[in-house]
Amino acid sequence: MSGSSSSYSFDTGATRQNCADIVLKTQLASPDPDVIEDLGVGDILNIKLSSATGPLQAVTMDGLVAGAILSSNPALLINCITEGYEYLAKVLSINGGDCQVSIYCDNR
Repeated sequence: MSGSSSSYSFDTGATRQNCADIVLKTQLASPDPDVIEDLGVGDILNIKLSSATGPLQAVTMDGLVAGAILSSNPALLINCITEGYEYLAKVLSINGGDCQVSIYCDNR
């Protein structure tokens, strides 16, 4: 229920220069059960920085933090967000307190 398992799949060659190509599939870390219970498959979350250096958070359209985003290269996402790229997370599945999302760039 902690959301500790993750899989990362960045598009080939995702670098600072092509932030728009980043796609990441992961499980929310430390999900908030009260927020998760109101989510459904297909819902869209905003990816936000809680401070200039992170952590990355998945936030509902109402501003509630659903959980944290763990990545194999958090600096890449943080740099891209700092440069003005916006990321969304689509809810792929919810199993109890676990929430699987697909993160992608909204600037495409």
